[in-house]
Amino acid sequence: MKKTSLLLAAALACLAGVALALKVPAGAAAAELRLPDGFRVRAELALTKEAQSKGLMFREALAPDGGMLFVFGEPGVKYFWMKNTYVDLDMVFLDADLKVLRVFHRVPRSVPGQPEAELARVSSPAVCVLELPAGAARAHRVKPGVRLGISFPKKK
Repeated sequence: MKKTSLLLAAALACLAGVALALKVPAGAAAAELRLPDGFRVRAELALTKEAQSKGLMFREALAPDGGMLFVFGEPGVKYFWMKNTYVDLDMVFLDADLKVLRVFHRVPRSVPGQPEAELARVSSPAVCVLELPAGAARAHRVKPGVRLGISFPKKK
């Protein structure tokens, strides 16, 4: 029993260390992500619980090279739903090294007044989640196993 507990503790420590691999510079509000075909996405950062709760809600458009990167403090299953999100999205679930774990393609938008039971929901283990305009993941060869590049633009 003791050996099992030690193995479990070691596995959890490794997972916790993985979450620290993505370093976001202090004060950063956006990141530039490089997709597998070289296409670059300027993603707003959702770093706080408040920003993560709001996400892309109430927006009626998303630029073809736009997106939002949710950076969570620890690995685990992340749950997303489309309440008050008025654009269709691709959702890319990533580990701390920005390796793609899972992609949900063309997650349908919500419409005002839509019953909650009818809202699209997705979930998967991740440390980060990248939301892109619907169709962008396939167009730019984003699929499980590939790693995305990242940089943080300097403030002007």
